[in-house]
Amino acid sequence: MRILHVIGGVAPRYGGPSAVLPALCRAVMDRGHSVEVFTTDINGPGRLPVPIGRPISWQGVTTTVYRVRRPRAYALAPALGLALRRVREFDIVHVHSLYRFHLLAAALWCARWGVPYVVRPHGSLNPYHRAVHRARKAVSELFVERRALNRAAAVHCTSQAEAEAVSAFGVRAPVVVVPLPVDVAAYARPADSTNLLRRCPPLRGRRLVTFLGRVTPKKGVDVLVDAFARIAPRFPDVMLAIAGPDDGHLAAVRARVRAHGLGDRVPLLGLVTGEDKVALLQAATVLALPSLDENFALSVVEALAAGTPVVVSPGVALHQEIAAAEAGLVAPRSPEGVARALETLLAEPHLAARRGANGQALAVRRFAPERVGERLEALYRAAQAARAKRQAEA
Repeated sequence: MRILHVIGGVAPRYGGPSAVLPALCRAVMDRGHSVEVFTTDINGPGRLPVPIGRPISWQGVTTTVYRVRRPRAYALAPALGLALRRVREFDIVHVHSLYRFHLLAAALWCARWGVPYVVRPHGSLNPYHRAVHRARKAVSELFVERRALNRAAAVHCTSQAEAEAVSAFGVRAPVVVVPLPVDVAAYARPADSTNLLRRCPPLRGRRLVTFLGRVTPKKGVDVLVDAFARIAPRFPDVMLAIAGPDDGHLAAVRARVRAHGLGDRVPLLGLVTGEDKVALLQAATVLALPSLDENFALSVVEALAAGTPVVVSPGVALHQEIAAAEAGLVAPRSPEGVARALETLLAEPHLAARRGANGQALAVRRFAPERVGERLEALYRAAQAARAKRQAEA
């Protein structure tokens, strides 16, 4: 099959949905399929420093980047819209996220040429996200999202919780759950921590409670800082490492750390990627994510792959799987609840090690690329079969 992925932006600042796309592509490329990506150069207020309008290799995937224009909030890219005339060269189109120009353009061109397409909402139909800019989204849903979703061959959700939110939206297209892939072998191999420790020497020899993700109110970094303040006196050898790009909340987090008198025990590492990220997760005693809403939580699965137990809130879609596999602890989203969970794992190293091993086994079973690739291929085959059936009935 020839598969085209269409996504509004792939800058690292946009977190998991963009970061995992190359792995999603490679999961089916490894099964013998041809994959391309169309995207834009949007990077917050700036632009990605990449060639425009011609194919490049992005993490091993053929990718063409198009110039974004105003309104940037809509990721308007007229050149991308014109390029999507090429959808007839592909067997399936996989469109990522809603409420942006590329969804409208891809859905229209796919309808024009009779090409089946799959939509991945990226959690944007979860109640938390739908409530943001509600009036503007309601108008867009009336004219774009409902039509595009109803005409899709399938809606790709990454967790059962997201699938339930999509179904509640009233989508008529089939809703299929396929998790995102994580290279479990890469996270299991011992990583070189030299550069990470050069970047932050105080981490050496310390036990770590780690946060990994965009620093935004939704993800509960403030809750985590307050929880750490409660347990810090009992565990003087433990640091709270906060890693991730600022999404408008870093100043508030820094002020909260200062207010608790924890400045020397809470390093703010900024964006951590590649080998440094693997090393950080492997060094962590526990990864914590007390988020309000996560339709998948890539950092949690990466921690599981690294053999690190996790503390998550019920807002993390995978919390039931984590509880069932005993891969960590599910805690109420409060400083008291998170503190109790952290204290349990920090005070009982054997329990933490057992939960970490359980998590790594869960990652192998559910999120290894070969598992995800097989399920994605089945999703695409079903989309093609549904199109052939409709054509036969016409």
